[in-house]
Amino acid sequence: MRLSTLTRLPVLTGIAAVLAACTAAQLTPVWESWASANDQEDRYESVHSVLADPAGAVISVGVSSSLQTSQDQLVVVKYTLTGQVIWKAVADLGDYDKPYAARLGTDGSIYAVTETAVVKFDRNGFELWRKTLEGGIDGGALRDLELNGNQVLVAGRKLYVLDLNGNPVTTVTPAAPLWDVAVTATGLYTAGYGHVQRFDANLQPVWHWAHADAQNPPAELAVAADGTVYVATYNDEPQDSSYLTRISSSGAQVWTKFFNDPDSQSFQLGGVPKVKLLATGNLVLGLSQQPTRILNIINPANGSALYSTTQKSGIINELETDTAGNIYVAGNNTPQKFDSKAALLASGTMNAVDITSGGLALYGSAIYVGAGAFDSQGKMKLYLSKYNNQ
Repeated sequence: MRLSTLTRLPVLTGIAAVLAACTAAQLTPVWESWASANDQEDRYESVHSVLADPAGAVISVGVSSSLQTSQDQLVVVKYTLTGQVIWKAVADLGDYDKPYAARLGTDGSIYAVTETAVVKFDRNGFELWRKTLEGGIDGGALRDLELNGNQVLVAGRKLYVLDLNGNPVTTVTPAAPLWDVAVTATGLYTAGYGHVQRFDANLQPVWHWAHADAQNPPAELAVAADGTVYVATYNDEPQDSSYLTRISSSGAQVWTKFFNDPDSQSFQLGGVPKVKLLATGNLVLGLSQQPTRILNIINPANGSALYSTTQKSGIINELETDTAGNIYVAGNNTPQKFDSKAALLASGTMNAVDITSGGLALYGSAIYVGAGAFDSQGKMKLYLSKYNNQ
């Protein structure tokens, strides 16, 4: 089933976060930037991914929608670390299309996947190629991409494998349509609709696991070095509830834990569950439903919650961790930083934003946060800000 409410609802918010810890530091932007595909037109624009370029730049990937024609454009903007625009690239899309994921190649090229296609830009912003993989009467369902050596792996109704020039290599039909793909030293993993599969280097299936309860399309994978898989899935009933499951390296279920609706009093947008491995050996599970976000620190041995925090700071669109075990969250108008026990360390507040947008990247001692945010003229534009990592 296609969850249009997860991806299409342009809900706005300007409500400040209610902090659980009054001692948390205030995140104040070092700089802010608003960009547009075309400043002369009325457009609705938002950032969905932020990439840190090791060469010394930061890149936002977003969508710009014409308010007159409803036609969408993919917009990639490259900035200096001090916020100056280096270049802006715009690629026409269809109507009601947007980027879901973006990756940076070793040569500085940028790959972005929309609902229907993959687009590649070189490090200077020139479009090198695009490959339409889905669409037609069924629409597009592409959701993720990963780079694997000289291949581009794209998760959709099928697993599409392209070379770096956009040429098809092969297509794999999974047990169910995909939402996430992960590449590790132990293999290639896919997830969607409550199914997880592991493939070998030749894309031959190794094992397949399916949750006992029906699951919605969204899923997120975290794969440990030994091949243990943790998958967060979006439950079908009750609405907005989730499961976190541990699967052994051989494909056997070790445990599965149910997590209820993050906010039973809310009828607003629910967020896709997020899971990441922490440097401490634990897991962090991020759950959200506007205006509530919950972080659970999970014991991987048995799935129990060691620590938990609930914040009235809005939906989670992006969750990242660092080598110290700190946790960073972007979404709504409130970027936040937590320690490895889910204690709030720092919090910021942006202007009113599109809560379906949001991306973040860590680079050196900085946090970069993107969104769709109103500028001083009251126009929703592609927004990027830098914060010092306190």
